[in-house]
Amino acid sequence: MASDEEYMRLAIAACKAGNATWRNPRVGSCLIKDGKVLATGFHQHYGGFHAGRDTIYKLTPEQLSNSTIYVTLEPCCHYGKQPPCTQLIIDSGIKRVVVGETDPHSLVTGKGIAALWQAGLEVSTGLLAKEASQLNDHYSYFYQTGLPYVTLKQAMTLDHMLAKKGERTAITGAEAWTGSTRNGLVTRLS
Repeated sequence: MASDEEYMRLAIAACKAGNATWRNPRVGSCLIKDGKVLATGFHQHYGGFHAGRDTIYKLTPEQLSNSTIYVTLEPCCHYGKQPPCTQLIIDSGIKRVVVGETDPHSLVTGKGIAALWQAGLEVSTGLLAKEASQLNDHYSYFYQTGLPYVTLKQAMTLDHMLAKKGERTAITGAEAWTGSTRNGLVTRLS
């Protein structure tokens, strides 16, 4: 039988949304019963089912009863574009919830975990928290600091130059600029 850590790694791997969740976090989940993986899920796009809901909706009440769900981020406990995941988890008959990262959003922080615990579910938190939080650097940074998470991608030559003055200069090879964005091609500097 696999360990909690292996199942959390599976939940992390299940998160495939990329930037499709937009302002919402990227979240993955998996549901285990009797040592078997019954389903995985993830928050696929902004406004769509959250990871727990995506996973739970794939299963029957019998499969959900006395199972364990692993989620990379604390389940939500408020109404937004989707109803609270905590209530769905409670109503589904799941007996144990393993959470990677506590949600830094003030609407949730600890409240989702508390709701599950108060309903009598076994709740474990902080499993692979660092790995789970890496799914949401942008989200966590914003809710912890109030500032946007900004990434700069810049190509430069080994002598720290961006381009020859007045010329378009390809710094990286053709492999880097295939596709529509032409990554690596620096536009003209004046």
